[in-house]
Amino acid sequence: MNSSKYYKITKASYIISFALLILVRRRRPVGYLMVVVLEGICLANRDTRGKSDPYCEVSLGSEIRETRVLNGTLNPKWNDSMQFSVKDLHEDILCFTVYDKDYFSPDQFLGRTEISISSIYEETKNQKMPWTKTFSLLEIESGEIMIKLHLQIFEK
Repeated sequence: MNSSKYYKITKASYIISFALLILVRRRRPVGYLMVVVLEGICLANRDTRGKSDPYCEVSLGSEIRETRVLNGTLNPKWNDSMQFSVKDLHEDILCFTVYDKDYFSPDQFLGRTEISISSIYEETKNQKMPWTKTFSLLEIESGEIMIKLHLQIFEK
């Protein structure tokens, strides 16, 4: 096989892949989602001294936000708000992961939960007020998080 021909094919496929990646990343938002992480309830204890230093990481696509770390509690009252761009009403998934902040070792996992943007849309399409819901944390023995969500979809 001619190496210059192979190089041209490889270079062309790389350029096409890169262009597609840019198009996907630059998709215009179809709406915005306001998230308020209100509180954690009965979080698992992962700290040797009896209390955790929890924080919540929230992600939607490539956007990642975090609440404040609240020291020495299993029932944190974060009340932290954040906003996300919704790119795909039917495919986007909002993820919440709770950790215990450790300063001299890796942060410890305290649970996670997910909710699809389409289910938020279905729950809130006939109301103008934010939707407040408590979600059980998964992959852990105990814990819940209370979230307030307000989805705004742009009119076409």
